[in-house]
Amino acid sequence: MKTFALVFILVIVTAVIFGTVSAANTTPIYPGMGGAPKEILTNMYPTVKDNTEIMGFIRECGVGSWHEEQMDAEYKSAHLAPANSCGKQLVFSIRKSVGRGDPLQIASVWIIGANETWSHSMEPVYHSQFTGDRTAPLPPGGTGDVTNIFVAGIVIAFAIIGVGYIAIHHRRS
Repeated sequence: MKTFALVFILVIVTAVIFGTVSAANTTPIYPGMGGAPKEILTNMYPTVKDNTEIMGFIRECGVGSWHEEQMDAEYKSAHLAPANSCGKQLVFSIRKSVGRGDPLQIASVWIIGANETWSHSMEPVYHSQFTGDRTAPLPPGGTGDVTNIFVAGIVIAFAIIGVGYIAIHHRRS
């Protein structure tokens, strides 16, 4: 019984540690970034003001809060929660390889239900186009949050080790 309790505590502590690291993976607020969420958003991404889908959402729903998530080395996503109960939320992908004022900074825009979880497989309401015959690539397929997969793998590994250890220990008894 002591062995089972030890393994259980070890699994819980590991999950809490990696869960804390995963939860801390949000956009930091730097000194001087104070102000309303909309002003902070438009200061960081000036091209938001030129995107009709994003500005339409802001006019209808406002910006209650927003945060960024890493997608991969080339893209990150911004997630906007409404300031009112409009029943929607907005997600847009951001190219990190272009300048702040570049119109191609915003790659795609998704408007989803308030209770939906965003997935890259959803159809965007906006997708930027390069001039000429080249089209902008869609952001990569996954959300890029490897930390959650890592945490799940560690927890499963510890659980398997714990069950194996308990089984071996009971055979000896």
